Amino acid sequence: MAENSNFKSPKRLSSLQGGPSDQSSGAVPGEKTRDASLEGIDFERRNFLGKAVGGIGAVVAAGTLYPVVKYITPPAEKEVKDVDEKVVGKASEVPPDSGKIYQFNKDKVIVVNNGGQLTACSAVCTHLGCLVQWKEDEELIYCACHGARYEQDGKIISGPQPLPLAPYNVRVDGDDLVISKA
Repeated sequence: MAENSNFKSPKRLSSLQGGPSDQSSGAVPGEKTRDASLEGIDFERRNFLGKAVGGIGAVVAAGTLYPVVKYITPPAEKEVKDVDEKVVGKASEVPPDSGKIYQFNKDKVIVVNNGGQLTACSAVCTHLGCLVQWKEDEELIYCACHGARYEQDGKIISGPQPLPLAPYNVRVDGDDLVISKA
C-alpha cells in the first residue's frame, strides 16, 4: 500500500531510482538506523487523515446525540415520602368561593372554600386524568377536557367520568391548611 502513496518514506526513497540508499538515510540516537526505529509505524497521510476525520466525526456525533438522548429519556422520579397528614399552605390562600390545587404525597388535591365550608378531593379527573377546577358561578368542580362535573365533595353530577373524585380531609389549624387521607 505504501507503494501507491506520495509519502516518501526512507524505504520508498531507496527503491526509487536515484534515491538515497539505506546507508544515507540518517541515524537515530542509539545507533539505530532510521528504518529500524520506524518499523511498525504506518506513515500514510490518507490513513492518518481518515482516522483524524473519523475521530472528529465521532466527537461531533456524541456531542449532538447526548443532548437529544437526555431530552428524550424521562427524568428519574423523586422519592416522595407518603404521609398521612400534611400542611400544604395557609388558609388565607383559599378565600371564600374559590378553589386551589395543592400537592399531597404523589396526588394533586383541590381544596374548595364554598362560603366558608372547606372540602378537599382529588384534582385529577377519573375520565382521562385532566386537572379539574372550581367553577364559582355554578358552585361545582368542573373538568374542562370533556365536560365532567362533580359536586364540591367529588361526587359525580354528569359527564363521561366512571368514578367520583377521591375524597380527602381538610382542616384549618391556626392559619395552616392541613390535608389528610380520608
